[in-house]
Parts: sequence; C-alpha cells; structure tokens
Amino acid sequence: MASAMRSTITAASAAKTSAEPPAEGRQYDQPKLAASYFETTNAGAGLVDGQDGATVQLPNELMSMCLLECADWGDLAKLACVQSSWKDIVDEAANTDQQSKWQLAQAYLHGDCGLQQDPEKAMRYFRELSCVDMDEQTGTFAIHGDGSGDNKPYAPAMRQLAAHQFSMLTDNMENHYADETQDEHDSSNSTTTIQQQNEQLSKLGTAWLQAAHDLGDDADAAHELALHYEYGKHHVAVDVVAAYEWFQKAATAGHVDAMAELGLCYELGCGVEQDDELALDWYTKAANEGNVTAKFSVGEAFEEARGVPQSDEEACLWYYRAAMVGDEDSKVALKRLYDIARIVVPGVATLLNV
Repeated sequence: MASAMRSTITAASAAKTSAEPPAEGRQYDQPKLAASYFETTNAGAGLVDGQDGATVQLPNELMSMCLLECADWGDLAKLACVQSSWKDIVDEAANTDQQSKWQLAQAYLHGDCGLQQDPEKAMRYFRELSCVDMDEQTGTFAIHGDGSGDNKPYAPAMRQLAAHQFSMLTDNMENHYADETQDEHDSSNSTTTIQQQNEQLSKLGTAWLQAAHDLGDDADAAHELALHYEYGKHHVAVDVVAAYEWFQKAATAGHVDAMAELGLCYELGCGVEQDDELALDWYTKAANEGNVTAKFSVGEAFEEARGVPQSDEEACLWYYRAAMVGDEDSKVALKRLYDIARIVVPGVATLLNV
C-alpha cells in the first residue's frame, strides 16, 4: 500500500520538481498533517492505480500514515495536483506550527526536499512568519496582530527578508556593471534607475534588520546593522555614531563579538567619547566569553597601562590565553615579553617553540 501511495504522488507529472538533496547543515523534519485531514478533504477520491487498470481506494488512516512516514514537501506539492480538495495541502502542513512553515520556506529558498527553488514563495512564508507589517515605501513597521502566540514576531524570518533585499541589491549591481551594450544616454538613465532601486532595497533590508531587533529582540540583527554602518555595506552610508549605538545594543543583549567591537569603539573614541576604562571593561567581558581578539586587547591594555595599572605579568597571562587558541599577535607579544612570560606562564616555551 505504501508503494501505491508513492504511485499517487508520482502520477502528478505536471508538478515535477527537482530532487536536490539538502545542503550540509540544513535539516528538515517530515511535514505534519492532522490525522483527520483526509476525512475532511474528500479522501474518498484518494484512488491509486492498481494492477490491470483497476483502482484501489486507500483508507484515510493509511493515507495519513504514508504521508507521515514517507512524504517530504515535494511529495505534498505533487499531491496537491492530484485533486482539487488537496490543492492547499502544502499550506495546511505549513500552518501546523512555526517550525513547519520555517522549514517549508527554507526548502523553497534553497530548492530542497524535492521542491523547485522559488525565492518569492519563500519570502511569502517568511513574511507570514515575521508577523510584521512592513511599509515597503517608507520602511516603517509594526507588529501584525497582538504580538502573542502565533502572532509573536519571529526574528530569523525578518533576517531572511533583510538578506533577500541585500541579495537583490548585489544582483542589481552585478547585472548593471556586466551590461556594456547600451549607448551613453541609455546607460546614464539606467544607472539612475539602478541607484534608486538599490537605495530602496538598502532601506528595506535595513528596516527588516531593525525590526528583527526592535520587535524580535534579536542581537544578531543589531550586530549586523552595526557592521553595515561601520563599513558602509549594502549602500548604507558610513555612520560611526550609528555603528557605536548598534554595537552597544547588541553587546548589552549578550552578543560576544559586539562586546569586542564596542570595546574598540571606546578605545579609539569612534562614535563615542574615548574611554580606556570602558574599553577594558567590554574587552574583558568579551574575553571571558571566549573572544580571542578581546583576550589580546586585554593583554595589551595591561602592557600599556590603558584603563588599568601597568602589569607585564597580567599582560602575559592574557596573551597566553589568546595564543593558546591560535592568536598570532599574542604569540609575538609573548616573545617580546619572554623573560617575564617564562616565569608567570609555565609551558610558554613549548607554545612558542623556543
């Protein structure tokens, strides 16, 4: 009977899809459907080809069992073409819970689970998951609904929506520069249009990241925004003050790399008044959470008496912690302070191969 169920799905030739296996790192669960689904969708029409042209009617329980044990998202997409009462089966399975809809969106985005790659469908599901109303002209946003339960904003979906805007921006730039067939007048008009499109895509991508932080409490989104303002990524104008502010938001929310970046802002006085003590404070927090660069920076602060009394001994201890996980600058510093390091850090000679 399970093979008969497979034949039903395969019979939908009009819905042929790619069978690319999921890339490494992406995991998918079996789609879920309520056990009563085929009872409420005229499952009596669930007939499959038997031998000698006969038909076999599968019981509802067996139809459900076969789907639960065998079907992936691509199978459901094919089954949706078998009869009209099943046309919404993919959406029905996606709507069972947040994780199901997230996995379906990922499958459409990457062309996994037997689905044809379809970024637009993926974005539709990501928008539903975000539970955010976004004005695409102004970049203003608000929670859709009451913000609780199934209407709670989902930050990972918002980050995906942001990434999609930035991806389209990059494609715009690459396609524009690759096109060298237009005359000078048309090229000028095209450049103006591309610039306007890219500015809008940049605004929307930035807005989705801000929404992920403001509505979804997402520290990763705040850190990404800070990097955009620091380096002028994706047509975002360089703004060191805004970069500092977003690093601060991410750091206070526990983002370790942002803690190290915030320490650098205070050390250099970049976007904020210079303050060695605050720089050391944030470097130390990041170092204690495992950030290698921050460990080196704490050692450097002790060596140079920035925000703390000078101590080559303490500097060596911090350099050693960073060197133990491969930081080359720390190894150089330990060699420079070797006469002290060999006393306070047993085993440093082996580490430095001296």
